[in-house]
Amino acid sequence: MPVFVPKRRVAFPPIGRLRSGPFGGGKKAVFADLNLTPLIDTFTVIVIFLLQSFSASGELMFIQKNLKLPDAEKAALLNERGPVVTLMANQVLFEGTVITTADDLDEAEPGIPPLAEKLTGVREREQKMYRLDPNEPYRGNVLIQADRGTDFMLVRKAIFAVNEAGWTHIQFAVTDIQTATETAAQPPAE
Repeated sequence: MPVFVPKRRVAFPPIGRLRSGPFGGGKKAVFADLNLTPLIDTFTVIVIFLLQSFSASGELMFIQKNLKLPDAEKAALLNERGPVVTLMANQVLFEGTVITTADDLDEAEPGIPPLAEKLTGVREREQKMYRLDPNEPYRGNVLIQADRGTDFMLVRKAIFAVNEAGWTHIQFAVTDIQTATETAAQPPAE
């Protein structure tokens, strides 16, 4: 058996050709492709995480600019989101959109028909989406914001329309006096 002198051997012929090639000369290329799929997936996860973190500590409802909520001594924090009905300046707003005015309502009518129609549509859509039994009472929340100067008969008609649409939980937006006085009594943070 002949004896060979140890020397550098090419493991595979293509690698040897790459090392001694006329263009690359065994060096790596400067241009590298960027794989966008994992990058987009990572950013999507980050955005979803930030959105969930933000909504957990965010406000549940938007209060209209000229709306002055009534004061309450004992109030609980709102913990569930639902459709927002706003009663102000003789207007009835559903999710910030005017649906009727107090002048357009019939005094003999106990409720507000346009409001009942909107709430019935939302309830039916959510029952289909979450596959709830339509024969069971719906357990969704409706938030009512009423201005201090709103006539009680308009508030009463709104409550009747909410009940007529099949919603059983009604919450009223108020200004908590205890929380307001406690924050006013605290010294400002430095």
